[in-house]
Amino acid sequence: MENVLSSSSSIPSGRTLTERVQQKLSEILESSDLIKFVALVTMDGFTIASEMKDNINVNPKWLGALIVSSIKNLELNLRKALNEANLSELVISLGQDLLIVKSIGKLALIMIVDKALDMNFVMYEIEEGLRDLSTDLGLGIE
Repeated sequence: MENVLSSSSSIPSGRTLTERVQQKLSEILESSDLIKFVALVTMDGFTIASEMKDNINVNPKWLGALIVSSIKNLELNLRKALNEANLSELVISLGQDLLIVKSIGKLALIMIVDKALDMNFVMYEIEEGLRDLSTDLGLGIE
């Protein structure tokens, strides 16, 4: 899987920000047959953009809102139990697939991938891509 999440990928700068984000998500989805769904959401639960393969049935608007809400509730409960807990990654098993959520600053990237994908590489790539997208969107990183 080539490095498709970093800013080294060439997206024409004349495009709108939404088009650039959509193009980046398309590149992520097309980079591997093992990636089935990808969405960029805000930590408010708003889905900025999403891409999915034909064989997956996901409502990105509701999935993004549900995931962000779940992360916030889980993080709150972890903090009550563990004081300094900070949830930035979440991996949920969905049979043969994994639902991966990585948040950084005000953005979260949600992916559904086949379990055969190298998780260490994917998590690193997701973090790098989120940093690039966060910078492009002017949201900064907290």
